Amino acid sequence: MHNGALAHLPDGRLILATSGPDGLHRWDAATGQSLGRVDDATTIWQVTTALSASGRTVFLGAGIDGHLHRWDAATGEPAGPAWECNRGYVITLTTLNLPDGTPLVVTGGEDDTVRRWHAETGESVGEPLPVSADGRVFNLSSCRLPDRRVLLVAHDDEHAIHRWDAATGKAFGPPIPTGDRFPHTISVVPVAGSPRVIVAYDDDTVRQWNALTGEQLALPHPGYAATAALRPDGTAVLATGSRDGALRLDYMSTD
Repeated sequence: MHNGALAHLPDGRLILATSGPDGLHRWDAATGQSLGRVDDATTIWQVTTALSASGRTVFLGAGIDGHLHRWDAATGEPAGPAWECNRGYVITLTTLNLPDGTPLVVTGGEDDTVRRWHAETGESVGEPLPVSADGRVFNLSSCRLPDRRVLLVAHDDEHAIHRWDAATGKAFGPPIPTGDRFPHTISVVPVAGSPRVIVAYDDDTVRQWNALTGEQLALPHPGYAATAALRPDGTAVLATGSRDGALRLDYMSTD
């Protein structure tokens, strides 16, 4: 399995989709029962969840065939034809809404670009955003800033973090060098109003940077995978997982 995504359906069901070499699999998240593999899938690197224009919940899959695949989360049926996205593999994807409400799907792959697509029409939005020369994009994430702009962040395998305004494509400064480690997961979350990039690496460390200034924050701490989220009171929580299956939760502060 490469990764997974959850879909909350109107009838109360919670459906889990997992991506892997043989395509996309669906599961009843409450019972663990397999709902089968979708029929039209190639190798799917990553999967995420979005709402279609009709209000249906769909799974979006990054395909090794260079296409973005879409399925109805409730039935597993294709939600329209696949979209041709990156040259070569589509490795990673994320969804976001621009300040004007435009829904985007953002994809990254092995063609050293990040590309933005209108989530309902599949039309390209703006110019491709370049990463390191010959770099493959392995992780994408986004975060809304206090001024309502949306920060889009990518990590490539040339050991650099790239940052853009998701609407305009304008870069937030030069790439942030990260050393010779390979990124497993990336997350962006506001901490006391300042966006922070959290990356878990293949050396079992989790590292943090100020997403606007590029300053590295705090000392690295153990973790094989990491994600961050906001609590209802506005505080941020960091969840890190280890190779032995342990989960650790930490409140994030400006210290």
